[in-house]
Amino acid sequence: MAAAKGTKELVSLLEKFGTCEIADALVKLKNRSGGHLPGIFAHAPRSDKAGLSTGICGPAFTVEMVSQADIDAPKPDKHFVDATEGHEGCVMVISAPPETRSAIWGGLMTLRAQALGVKGVVLDGRCRDLEEQWDSGFSIFARSHSTLGQSPFTRPSRLQVPLSIADPTAPSFPPTTVAPDDLVRADVDGVVVCPRADVLAVVEAATKAREIDERCKEDLLRGKGVKETFAKWRGK
Repeated sequence: MAAAKGTKELVSLLEKFGTCEIADALVKLKNRSGGHLPGIFAHAPRSDKAGLSTGICGPAFTVEMVSQADIDAPKPDKHFVDATEGHEGCVMVISAPPETRSAIWGGLMTLRAQALGVKGVVLDGRCRDLEEQWDSGFSIFARSHSTLGQSPFTRPSRLQVPLSIADPTAPSFPPTTVAPDDLVRADVDGVVVCPRADVLAVVEAATKAREIDERCKEDLLRGKGVKETFAKWRGK
């Protein structure tokens, strides 16, 4: 079981696979959303910077943002980035109200996160200070970007709680729950979240699927058609 393996070992197993492979495996395991966080893509670092890669994999450290006008939601005891101290290797996942048009992450946040060993950040919202971010080497995945800062529009509320991330443009698409310590894998194709308890099953399914795809590639390179190749190796 995944619980019997440590976080580093689980990360090392999962990071061998891309987001597409992991999503396919989760769908096979009857995960309705395939762990997909729709509409969230890489914003930094720039892909044309030599030696810099956007790809990350690590346990989730979750942050819930609320409207600044929400006076009832709890407030954290410390800054939400400072709170990652002791969680080296994590991937921050931050949600904001869907109507938010201001950024929830900027250049100074990146500097502190890097100092604390955070691998990257996934934003159900917007980032800013793009030129700083491009050169930072820090991986940022977001819905979009903005000129506006966090204040006076949003503020952090609860830390390390499950987040439900949905596509505001497609309400019929099932939301994905991100719980603390679930594994987050992000690359040029997007972001997927693998429930910690499913990691080993996902790795097994993805390994088998990769082997089948390799056989398909070999046949296609030999000039065989897609239909006959898929029928032979995928059974369809």
